[in-house]
Amino acid sequence: MKRFRNLVLAVTAVVLALAFVPTSAWAATTQIHRNDQFGALYSGKVRATLIGNVSITTTLATATCNVGVIDGTVQSNGTALNISAYNFSNSPGPQCPNSAGGQSSVSAVGLPWNGGNITYAPVVPGRDGVITINNVKVTSVSTGWFGSISCTYKGSGAGNSLALDAFNSTNTGRPVLGVVQAQARAVNYTLNKDSGSLLCPSTATYSATFQLLGETVANSGVYDQKLHLTA
Repeated sequence: MKRFRNLVLAVTAVVLALAFVPTSAWAATTQIHRNDQFGALYSGKVRATLIGNVSITTTLATATCNVGVIDGTVQSNGTALNISAYNFSNSPGPQCPNSAGGQSSVSAVGLPWNGGNITYAPVVPGRDGVITINNVKVTSVSTGWFGSISCTYKGSGAGNSLALDAFNSTNTGRPVLGVVQAQARAVNYTLNKDSGSLLCPSTATYSATFQLLGETVANSGVYDQKLHLTA
């Protein structure tokens, strides 16, 4: 009987303790901060700048670009990620070389791409979150042994989305350790053919790594604000 009484008391203590745990501890949310996890919340313009190369690969060829910028805006809770610019080129260029002995250009279709989000979804070891860009559609015009073709591809996720893993600047597993900024990476993400030449393959794969920055001064056009993702 004494043992039973002790068990009841222990269970009661646990229940009372849980009753005083803040609701936020149960429902993880997404928060974007300035600088680090203790910084003020950040809403506003964001820029993803290519670090390394971006490649788009099909069964015909692989096109590789070394200059790229994606501009957008986002709320501090990770919602309303809207993309206003998606530009890729090569230096020297401006077109990007491809493995078919020619060149390729990539241009966005239907900007702005609205309704994306940034979600805190850590995987240890690995990413800190996921960046989902909705309504992705790009046209590639390529030359090579096949002549010249134009192909349009869209994101393969829900809402024609493209997903990238997000990494905080403090994450030792971030793609480029020499860059102490938040980063985003896509590895062989599938794009589906939307329209174009009969020669266009039905799918393409997309790989790229970016650093992510906001603006210290809103609407200044200067992207110098370090960002940090938490729950």
